[in-house]
Amino acid sequence: MLARLFLILALVFAAPAVALAQAPERALPLIPGQTYDTAIPAPEQVLGYALGQRLSRSADVLTYFEALSAAAPDRMLLGRYGQTWEGRPLPYAVISSARNIARLEQIRAGSLALADPRLGAAALPDQPVIVWLAYSVHGNEISPAEAAMATARHLLASRDAEVAQWLDQAVVIIVPTQNPDGRDRFMQAYYAGLGLEPDPDASSVERDEPWPSGRFNHYLFDLNRDWLALTQPETRGHVGLMLQWRPQVVVDAHEMGTDDTFFFPPEAEPLNPLLPEAQLRARHLFGRATAQVFDRYGVEYFTREVFDAFYPGYGDGFPSYLGAVGMTYEQGSARGLAARRSSGEILTYWTTVRNHFLASLSTIRTAAANRAQLLSDFGGYHRQAMAEGGSAAWILSRGSTDPGAADALAALLTRQGVEVSRAASTFTACGRNYQAGDYIVRLGQPLGRMARVLIDPSITMRPEFIELQEQRRARGEYAEVYDVTAWSLPVMFNVDAAQCRNTPGVAAEPATPDERPGMVTGDPQSVAWIVPAGSQGMEVLTRGLRAGLRIRSAEAGFTVGGRSFPEGSLIIQRAGQPETLESVLRELAAESGAQIIGVADTWVTEGPSFASDRSPVIPPVRIALAWDDPTDPSAAGAVRYVLEQRYGYPVSIVRTSQLASGDLGRYQVVILPDGGDYAEAFGEAEGLRRWVQQGGVLIGLGAATDFLIAGDNAFLPTTRETLPSAEDADAAPGLIADADSYAGAIAPTEAQPDYVLGVLAEVELEPDHWLSTGLPSRLNVLVNGSAIYSPLRRDEGVNVARFPAASDLLVAGHLWEENRRQLAFKPYVMVRPMGQGQVIGFTQDPTFRGYLRGLDVLFLNAIFRGAAQ
Repeated sequence: MLARLFLILALVFAAPAVALAQAPERALPLIPGQTYDTAIPAPEQVLGYALGQRLSRSADVLTYFEALSAAAPDRMLLGRYGQTWEGRPLPYAVISSARNIARLEQIRAGSLALADPRLGAAALPDQPVIVWLAYSVHGNEISPAEAAMATARHLLASRDAEVAQWLDQAVVIIVPTQNPDGRDRFMQAYYAGLGLEPDPDASSVERDEPWPSGRFNHYLFDLNRDWLALTQPETRGHVGLMLQWRPQVVVDAHEMGTDDTFFFPPEAEPLNPLLPEAQLRARHLFGRATAQVFDRYGVEYFTREVFDAFYPGYGDGFPSYLGAVGMTYEQGSARGLAARRSSGEILTYWTTVRNHFLASLSTIRTAAANRAQLLSDFGGYHRQAMAEGGSAAWILSRGSTDPGAADALAALLTRQGVEVSRAASTFTACGRNYQAGDYIVRLGQPLGRMARVLIDPSITMRPEFIELQEQRRARGEYAEVYDVTAWSLPVMFNVDAAQCRNTPGVAAEPATPDERPGMVTGDPQSVAWIVPAGSQGMEVLTRGLRAGLRIRSAEAGFTVGGRSFPEGSLIIQRAGQPETLESVLRELAAESGAQIIGVADTWVTEGPSFASDRSPVIPPVRIALAWDDPTDPSAAGAVRYVLEQRYGYPVSIVRTSQLASGDLGRYQVVILPDGGDYAEAFGEAEGLRRWVQQGGVLIGLGAATDFLIAGDNAFLPTTRETLPSAEDADAAPGLIADADSYAGAIAPTEAQPDYVLGVLAEVELEPDHWLSTGLPSRLNVLVNGSAIYSPLRRDEGVNVARFPAASDLLVAGHLWEENRRQLAFKPYVMVRPMGQGQVIGFTQDPTFRGYLRGLDVLFLNAIFRGAAQ
């Protein structure tokens, strides 16, 4: 009987499971009629499925590339340029002919020689063109990584003589998965919802991604917007690798909406005026060649629409200022194995993989056929940049309220390949006096255009294009600009930058990306240490609190030991500190770059004493950051990144539903990132209100301000403004006299101000408020969207930061005239004491994309000084 039972169980557990769905085109090759070398493993042999039949996780992609490298070591090298926050490798492959792989270092050196005419070196007489193919920067844009595997296999295994010719003329570098963390987050959700067969319904679980989606990396950054700031390891490593090779052609392969077809250049307007004509011609050349391939295979596509080339912070834009022909390819996404378009057609994953595969091969073919011209244009780009720049230079001053911001900016520019030097002594330039340590960026360098596009706030769109957008706006249509219109790094870092006609003759040394000149100085028997205000000081504060230090901060300037220190400076007294205080201070100086200055006594001769109420103790705080819906994932991620990675301070990420219903008593600060309808999550928010009244600090960023002003008992008693009406008092009721009157008659009764396309503007600070401690009288901020709020009345709170008069408001970018007038004197930051707590509303997001470094101190003041009130 027992034996029979075991037999039954064995039969049950041996029964084959019903497999999860695979795509229907099981036997279709991506390109019909191809013959492949069987010594190069097919995907089926390594992964167990053909490309396009299943969605590959990042580890699967790497596994296949490792198999290819093992099978063809003479024609392929596999390397890693870093790892993600979650520890996943970031691989790249170099593929070419065996002859080229054998002399790869010479080829790389030749490309670097073309990129710097000053070296006096020459490229190889038969220098191959370097083609860089980067795939799936957004983790839920899934087909490009699959196409990367198909492309690598084709280059290594195809018996087509033309492919061999390509690899004689080109070195192909493939970055198959730019965002493995996001890709695997998408895969986890996708496979959890996958059933017996692919469900093309957009509302099906397998195609309906949960928050935050797979688009973003671990810290929920859009990596395709991180090329300016290089905050994330994926982007920083990618740029570092690209600077080692200096490719002539770069493709960034994406996906877009399911209903869309396929996009490749030429791009739509606006075009950045610093893009040379040779690059624009080359983009047209590549686009025309891909169009011919797509026509042959019946693939639909479009060009010159939607995707412009104005903002330089994309994966195709940034390489363009390295001299490469940078291009974005966008395929309509299946977001799974199959998707139903609004037309009723079914778009399959196989199709999306095939299309990116065809575009990749077309790019390599075109680059190989035009090798000589591309290399010539690449060398010419750098020679022209040096000639255009001449002796002009930008000077970046450290002599502001935040020298650490200038240090961070100089380090960032060097990571981007720009040559930056640090003055060894005082000097004069542009009629101004500068200090030793200030930075000089000469424009007459090979990457002079890169320096200018990153620094110059005056880059603008063509007047004719702007006029067309004004006409569209008058018709109630959206403006045809894909991203922000301003991005000057010195402006965003709030660093004083001046352009001079001539580079100063002062002795200077090259700046380095990792240089942080912090140190502890002063009396060896110091009884206290002072850290001047600024972002470096805030890093000492955040890391010091985490290390258990007791820290005060003066709300006014003071003088001790004959030396004056500005308001916002930190005071760390020896008494009551850990025994390891001095070693902790040395570590903090090294990590932050701050100057930590010891003093022999605490006798203050001017300003508040160390133990004054005006030098309050800054307490360690527990921060709850709203997470999940309705927060904007990238906004929530930026807040978390700034606090955790830039300033080393931990954050509790708490689902919004839990914040709305749970016990907030263990937190001192709650941050609501930019996002959607918080009112739906919090309701009347009585628990949140009681928590604030009992001493909590509630901070709303961007659109979260709408929640703070909602209801009869609002946290902030103000309103979001609508567009002022322009009523014609002389018009008779019911009569429309002219076209302008007609436009007014059909306008919405409560229209919102037009959407601002990402401009940099100035705000003025209330000088005597605790929130502005340690800050200059004016800051630069990013304005994006249509939100404008009325100022708080004097008896309701304080408008700590507000926009100035309309004539003084704009710093960089294009701002609609009506928005400029309406923004004048409106708040950027509002503060309202409520019981024992504080409510703080930022009407725009100060942590946007993690690149507004000049607003870090203001944001951190809201958290730490807010909790000290």
